[in-house]
This record gives sequence, C-alpha cells and structure tokens, in this order.
Amino acid sequence: MNFIELILKQMRQRALSSTLTILSVLLGVSLAVAIMILQRESHNLFAQSDFGYDILIGPPKGSPLQLTLNTVYHLDVSPGVIPFQIYEDMARKVPAPKGRADYRQYVRTAVPFMVGDTFAGRRIVGTSPEMFAFDDTGQPVTKNPFQYRVDKSYELAAGRVFAPRKFEAVIGSDVAQTLHMRLYDDKLSEEQNEKQGGAFRATHGMPRPTETPDIHRPKWHVVGILKPTHTASDRVLFVPYISLYAIAEHEDALITQTLMRAKIDPAKIPPERLDEVLQSLGIDPQKVPESLKKKFKMTSATRPSAAAPKDVGDLLQDATVTPATEANKPAAKEEEDADVYHLDDHGDIVPDLPKEEWELSAILVRSRGGFAAMQLMYNFKVVDDRATAVNPATVMRDFFDTFLSGSTKLLLVISALVTVVAGVSILVSIYNSVVARRKEIAILRALGATRVRILLLICCEAAIVGIVGGVLGMLLGHLLGFGGSVFMERLMGQGLNWTATAWPEWLCLGMVVLLSALAGLVPALAAYRTPVATNLVGS
Repeated sequence: MNFIELILKQMRQRALSSTLTILSVLLGVSLAVAIMILQRESHNLFAQSDFGYDILIGPPKGSPLQLTLNTVYHLDVSPGVIPFQIYEDMARKVPAPKGRADYRQYVRTAVPFMVGDTFAGRRIVGTSPEMFAFDDTGQPVTKNPFQYRVDKSYELAAGRVFAPRKFEAVIGSDVAQTLHMRLYDDKLSEEQNEKQGGAFRATHGMPRPTETPDIHRPKWHVVGILKPTHTASDRVLFVPYISLYAIAEHEDALITQTLMRAKIDPAKIPPERLDEVLQSLGIDPQKVPESLKKKFKMTSATRPSAAAPKDVGDLLQDATVTPATEANKPAAKEEEDADVYHLDDHGDIVPDLPKEEWELSAILVRSRGGFAAMQLMYNFKVVDDRATAVNPATVMRDFFDTFLSGSTKLLLVISALVTVVAGVSILVSIYNSVVARRKEIAILRALGATRVRILLLICCEAAIVGIVGGVLGMLLGHLLGFGGSVFMERLMGQGLNWTATAWPEWLCLGMVVLLSALAGLVPALAAYRTPVATNLVGS
C-alpha cells in the first residue's frame, strides 16, 4: 500500500470526522471567497472610472450621489429638474447668441436625460438619438460619438434608432427579453402591437402595488432593441425627450413647478388673473395653450370666489379647498388628458408647452479634458446656480470608500477568523485520530516506518483535508457570488462578474492548505514521539 492510499484509507475509516472537518474548512473558505468577489466586483460596479462621460449636469438641490445613482444606475428618484436652455447651450456647435453661455471650448458631447415615467416597473428615459451615436437625421455620428463606457457605444441588435420627434422607442435587451417585447409591426393594428409588445403606454412615476397607476394616453412604437451592455441601461426604455413634453400631466407639472418656485400656489390664481401671473414670471401667455390654461381655470372654479389679490406675492402656499359636489367637481379624466401637442406637416411632434418652460432631469457631458471638466464644474458651482456639475467617477469612488470598503474589510476579518477556527477543528480532529490510532502507528513503526514518515503521513492528511475543503469552498463562494449577481441585476440591472478569479482567492486557498498542514503538525509530533514497544505491549 503506497503513501497516498494509506492516507485515504485512514480518512475513510474516520469518514464522519473527516467530512465534518472538510465542511468547516469549506464554510470558512466559501465565506472568504464570496466576500472577496463582493469587494472586487462592487468596486468595479460602483467605484468605476471608465465612464464614457465625465460630467453630469443636474439640479442644484439634492446630493451628487443621488444625481449619479439616478442618472447612471437608474436608482432612486430624480433630485429635480434643470432648464432646457442649459442643454441647448451645451450642445450648440455654432457661436452662442448674445447673452447666452458658449460651452464649445469645454464640451465634446452633451446628451439630454429626462425621467419620471415607467413601463411595467422599468424606467423610461427621454433622450436624443445622440445617446446612440446618431444625429437627428438618422445618420451615424463619427466625430465624438456618445459612449456609455470608454470606447463602448450602444449597439442595435434589431431595428433602428428612434426619430427625435416621433412616438418611438429603443429598448434595452433585458426589457425585450423579460417583458417579451418586440419591434412594432406595421402589418398589425395598434391594439395588436400593444398586446404583443410592439407598442406601450407610459405610467406616471413608479406607483406602489396598492396604488392605481396613472397611464398616459400616447403610445410609443418599439423601433429598436439594443444589444446587451451588462449595465443598468439594459433595463431601460429610451424615448425622444420631445415626446415626454407632449404628455398633458408633464406640461401641467412644468408650469406648476415654475409657479411654485415663485412661491405661487396655482390653486389660488383667479382665472381672470392667470395671464397676468404668467406674464409676471416671464411666460408669454399667448404661447401657453388654452388646453393648459383650462386646467388652472377648472381648478380655480372649485374655489370660493374672492377678491383678486393685490399682487402676485399674495398667491402663496395653501388654499382652502371647497368639497367637491356635482356642480363643482373636476371634469372627467379623459377631458383632463386632452392632447397638448400637435403634429406638423412631416408628422413630427410639436408640444404646446412653450420651449422656455422645457426642463430636463440631467445632461450627460463628455468634456474636452481635465481642465475643461474643472472649468465646467467651477462654472456651475460659482457662476451659474441653476444647476450643479459633478464627476460621476469621483462620486462613486467616494461612495465605495465611505459605505462599502470598510464593511467588506470587516467581513474579510470575520471570514479569516472563521478559517482559523476551521484550522483548529482540523487540529482537534486529527489529534483525536492520532490518539485513537496509537497501536496502528506503533505497528507501522515496527514494520519499518521512520518517525519522519509518520510525521509526513499525519501532516499530509491534514493538508489533503485543507485542499479538499478549500477547493470546494472556492466553488461554493463563486456560487454565492452568482446569487449576489442575480440580486444586483434585479435591483439595478447590472450583475457581478462572479466567474472571474483573482490572486487573493488563490492566496487564500494556499494559506488554508498551509494552515491545515500546520494544524496537523501538533498531532504529527505526538505521533512522532509515540514509543513503539509501549503501545504494542499496551494493545
């Protein structure tokens, strides 16, 4: 019987003890490996620095972290809105008009970003064709195309990019797969396309399961499906931002936000003074559609009649609402949702909302370099208080260092302690085995086995326990990483690379084997000193 066969025979004789010892090593290593995967991949996920854009322009209120999570990872809610005029200035390729900012020397690419609606729990993002490296005419952008990662642009798996002024959509790969959506089929009716996933209607916000969803009237046709990017964008439906201004509730909300920023309660505006109030805020009443004015007049009609306030500043905060009756209750939902847009001769969307009132959630900007990025951030920090500018890589790196780095290090310490406990269990198990096998060891010595061979026999047995437990622990750790990847993908649309290994994992396996061998050294020394004659006579 050779050396290895003898070790395996001894382990089979103590199958239960060996299995439990291997299990303790397995649990310790799997915990350590899972934590290493979490630490490494969460750093790649959250503290990444390979964004294809280096500046996010967003609302001045809210934290940089909230802006980044909402824009990059499609988490949380939008911290607010910024004037559309800022995007116009960022995207302009010709000299700016007098009195307007000229950002051409700082900006390579600027892409609009607008959120607020969802479909089947997936976020709808309003943007432009430039998000997909196409211009408004449908031609590819060859100079400074938009990239979601360094040297990575969105690619279409099927269809085409949406037109900038149509009710069309480009959807992510996960949306198409999980919701069973497909390209719009001109041979089918509108209803059949909607039923089969070729068209959809947006839901206002993200309603809770107990809330009745507010579904908008317009229908978007799916004209393109993106290839997988393995980012949160795979769970997004992209539509032209112009189409979102064509929704009645959005136009109403944008005008209301303007009034509220001026500390004016829309519910307290007398119908006859609506034009005067709008004009005092720099809004041309002639450009505000009657359908939108009608909403304020209908709302005011439910209030008690009162003398007109002396000035706009009197229209503040709360107003007492008269209980709804058959005579004064608001009109039906269908009337409130009347179209607030029209189509031009080319069938393109023309929102009724004045362009001066358009707003966005954010702007994704690729600057012309480090100095240009610093100048942009300085501009919105000191000069222009309508928005704020942040570097997403810096924000996420700080987030990881603050919230994740310390906790994962603590978990690594815990896993190291678990591995040490597993080493102690190896020591105890094999020591008990040596005590129980004194006669067998004495017989081996009598048959010619040297003390060194007995010592190696015991240490190698402990090392094999460590190898088997460590390898199985690595496999289990990666399976735990797979579970974490599935969770992260469901949460934010981007999973972990759980199949990849790194040198710390192999170092961990080597340390476990070494620790196991050292744990077997104590009982091996006891076997080394076993007196042959005494144990043979005693047996």
